[in-house]
Amino acid sequence: MARTTVGAAKATSGAAPRVKPSLKQACTASGRTARVISSRAKATRGASSRATRSASVESISSLSTLTTVPSSPVHGDMLLPASQQMDRWPTNRYCYLCHNGKVKPEICASDVSFKCPGCHELGERDAKCKLSPYHAFTRNIDGRSTQVLEGPIIIRGICERASKTQVCAESILILHLVCVGMERRGSLPKLLYTSLEDYHTQDSLVYEEVFFDFGTDEKLVRWSKKASLLGARLAERNFGRKIIFVTVHSEVNRGNLFAGKDRNGNDVAMEVADFVNCLFNPPLDKVVYASTLFMLTCGHVVAFEESYKAMKQAITCLRPEFTIMFTAPDFISAVVKAFIVTYSIQVLIQGHDLLAIFQDILNTSIDLRMHTDVILFYIEGLLAPKAPFGSRPCTLNGAVLPSIIGYRYSWYHSHRRPWGKSLPMGCSKCGAIRPWSRSKRAQDGSHANARAMVALGCDEEVVHAKAQVSTCLGCKSEVRSEPLRDQYEIQGDKISGWIKYTICAADTLMCYS
Repeated sequence: MARTTVGAAKATSGAAPRVKPSLKQACTASGRTARVISSRAKATRGASSRATRSASVESISSLSTLTTVPSSPVHGDMLLPASQQMDRWPTNRYCYLCHNGKVKPEICASDVSFKCPGCHELGERDAKCKLSPYHAFTRNIDGRSTQVLEGPIIIRGICERASKTQVCAESILILHLVCVGMERRGSLPKLLYTSLEDYHTQDSLVYEEVFFDFGTDEKLVRWSKKASLLGARLAERNFGRKIIFVTVHSEVNRGNLFAGKDRNGNDVAMEVADFVNCLFNPPLDKVVYASTLFMLTCGHVVAFEESYKAMKQAITCLRPEFTIMFTAPDFISAVVKAFIVTYSIQVLIQGHDLLAIFQDILNTSIDLRMHTDVILFYIEGLLAPKAPFGSRPCTLNGAVLPSIIGYRYSWYHSHRRPWGKSLPMGCSKCGAIRPWSRSKRAQDGSHANARAMVALGCDEEVVHAKAQVSTCLGCKSEVRSEPLRDQYEIQGDKISGWIKYTICAADTLMCYS
């Protein structure tokens, strides 16, 4: 029952025989250890691809200014030595109203300087001074800046964007690694690329789509060479942002990941650790460092403990800054399209921190809510990569070891999904469709009752202290739902919202030489 294609109505899962890469071919990858990178490359300053035109003060007055908040903050960098602290991205202080002074009104004389409203506001924020009138035109007389007009310019236009809107000009790499046989039409990486095209030039936005197949030893040798060339070519570019998608089937019995086709054209699968080592063959593994990794596969890889632990270990070795996975057994990528578009605008264009606004992005993904939970791993304390990759020293300040944090976001609804667990569409006893009442706290679900039952040695199942009961309005049968984990945070109201389960609480990562 192996699946070879995937579309909007098909899932990324199936069954396939498990294979091991040969020792000779995979020794380089399997023996790889995590390397800690010392510093992040500065983002290259991008410019708009559209031709700049002369603009009057009134024509640009309806746009808002940029903030100076860094789009890729490094948490805790004050603890690092000054030589290792990451420079703030200079692109966030780039004014998109006047292109840092390149666009001037036609009335400007050669000896007259013009400052747009955006630059004026940025200057006030940098100096942390009191608000001052806006004087657009000045002239240098005897070394002193003198106002050309008698009074300040009054802007009558309105601000049509959010007060914290900014345009990040960091160069971006979108790398899509696709297992052979998977459908790529209407893919999420291509949607992300399309969303960003209006904001970048051809040089500052790079899209790479590569099919992989290492189902046999011969194919593994060819892929290793291909991955090495790809990694070396991408490593030459100093990308400010790297978003990597892996589109692959997952095996339904163990959570293994599909590696490609065997000699007979049948699907084969590998254990997660072997798959990751072969896929990200050096130096392609260096591209993953400090990136955002999307695993577009079914939830079997996180449903089985062995494959889940192997995936987490792979993340700690490759060290992407963010890793996003999904738990649906039959994952449909089409439900994530709204998430991807919002992510491109909020994070890659406006520069918000992904961890801080992750729930806001989920709130826009209406189709995703009932279909799947979302797992987010975040590695805190990464030092920024410094190109070229091969010359980076593997040093890390002992006071700031990176740590991995993991969350599982589950959407809850009092009538359909109490505690993030979907209720069946029909009652198993009376057959009624969607008969469930609003869930309520279980009567016997209390800490005192649970402790008493354990103390008495009762064989009956102990009800969770916060268990919810949903009652069928037709036959009064009950279905109980409990939290997936004890450590969680509810972000919503009494009817619906998101439950943020903590699945990994700041595990410290070691530095490997």
